[in-house]
Amino acid sequence: MVPSGLFTTTDLATIFRAASVAENLTGAFFDLANDEWTRNPYGVFTRKEVDSTLYREDAFAQVVLCSARRPAAGKVPLEEGFAIVLQDPTILRALLRAGSPDLWTLILFVLTHELVHIVRFRKFRIDCLAPHSETEREKEEQLVHSLTRKILAGVTNTDLLLNRYESYMNAAWSVA
Repeated sequence: MVPSGLFTTTDLATIFRAASVAENLTGAFFDLANDEWTRNPYGVFTRKEVDSTLYREDAFAQVVLCSARRPAAGKVPLEEGFAIVLQDPTILRALLRAGSPDLWTLILFVLTHELVHIVRFRKFRIDCLAPHSETEREKEEQLVHSLTRKILAGVTNTDLLLNRYESYMNAAWSVA
């Protein structure tokens, strides 16, 4: 983790290890098939890999729907799918503010949270991407957070992080 605002190679290794754990925990919670993430892959992208229009300062990450691209000659066409776009600068600033370089715990929380959105869309057809009223969006975020908390219950260090996040979000939700 460096103050440049972008993830380092070491950070990326941590992120991809956390993604694997988040997949396993989320899959077990929702009783998904063992091959769920193989049959329904998603991408994880960082700030450096996406267009600036996908940068958001008000979130650690967001789920986006990726459209299929026309394949080059002789290539297999890409299907539509979900992607998690991590907001490197926002995540790194939060770690610096907290005085804690614990990327593992924060990114495990973020990825699990975003995977819950993906599962809710795929399995329950809850459209997390459609424009909703602010109230509907807040209700969905609160529900996803509650599910994320249950999924991460008992996982090392996540209780402190979840309590900090809830304090922050409760203040934000009370202002809205």
